[in-house]
Amino acid sequence: MRTLNGTLRERSRPLFAGFPGLHGAIEAVLEGAAGTVYADETDDPHVVRAVVGDFHMIAGDASRPAAVEALRAVPKGDYIAVPDGWHDLVRSTLANVQPKTRIAMRAPESWDPQALVRVRETLPAGYMLTRVDKRNVKEFRDLNETFVANFKSLPDFLRRGIGFTVSNEDGEIVAGCSTYTISSRCLEFEIETRRDYWRRGLALVTGARMIEHCLEVGLEPCWDAAHEGSAVLAERLGFVRVREYTGYKLS
Repeated sequence: MRTLNGTLRERSRPLFAGFPGLHGAIEAVLEGAAGTVYADETDDPHVVRAVVGDFHMIAGDASRPAAVEALRAVPKGDYIAVPDGWHDLVRSTLANVQPKTRIAMRAPESWDPQALVRVRETLPAGYMLTRVDKRNVKEFRDLNETFVANFKSLPDFLRRGIGFTVSNEDGEIVAGCSTYTISSRCLEFEIETRRDYWRRGLALVTGARMIEHCLEVGLEPCWDAAHEGSAVLAERLGFVRVREYTGYKLS
């Protein structure tokens, strides 16, 4: 498999037509804003592996020898997403894969700005909603390393990414929503709440503020749910459930 750099990444775009989920992440990788793209051929690819973080989005012609090569290149502990028609090959090629049900979401036809405001106004008294900047970006990263993992550095995140946090009465960051990936068109969400602050609606508040930001700057909010709880949270923010699909973790 060969690395596709620059505009060559765009040549693999047709292979992702009909891909079940992770559209914001795929868009960022193909645009060159994050990750790496590998393909069997540079000029006319038939099999492609787009990598961002620990996710490997593999697509194309599953009957090609390069399809097996792409699957075997995935490191242990990482995640695999494939389109329909690839699942038999994944299971026959990789012995130690664990199926993981994911839920693809999409943005609604139109957002309700007042509904987003109402969500933000549910923030409990004593808590503070703020945007991430150089003063709190390290604490933001400490809450969840994947908040900034797909950027070259913290300064790179502050230049290109966006994050919102909720702090408690002591000024500690206890919830946040971040840019897992970003492109000129899409922003893929990453959201986290400190475990001892679960079920207080804090993630919901940060998610609403992130959607508002996307609308302000003309980005499509993107959400791919790793489990049912994540999908329900997305629906409360206005996202629409598209379909369940099977991904894999290579154990």
